[in-house]
Amino acid sequence: MTERSYTPDEANAALPLVSAIVADLVHLDRLIDDAARAYAELKADTRKPQTALNQARRALGDLVASRDECETELEELGVRLGDAALGICDFPSDLDGRPVYLCWGLGEQSVEFYHARDAGFADRCPLPVPVAAG
Repeated sequence: MTERSYTPDEANAALPLVSAIVADLVHLDRLIDDAARAYAELKADTRKPQTALNQARRALGDLVASRDECETELEELGVRLGDAALGICDFPSDLDGRPVYLCWGLGEQSVEFYHARDAGFADRCPLPVPVAAG
């Protein structure tokens, strides 16, 4: 399958959907952390019935399955998840003939940054401002 390449305008047009998916991912990531801690506590308490442990394991599994569905949705859009806890994702793109990622984080109003494919969020730079035709 050929990788989708986004222009900044296309990435911004996709943001309403991407933002909703990423918001779900961030929420699910927190719920999974809580459910994993609860499961570990139940497992450590040998007085708890096996049914409680099984129920906690199922709940954790359901949350992980929901998160996986969100990640699949992003993959189908051609968007790369950078950090589920922080809500960071990348749109494959091309800038002046070199492959880059357009970088966006949950809460940002638009895609305004990019970074090299072998770099990360900490290395992102502002997108160049297009020169107006005169």
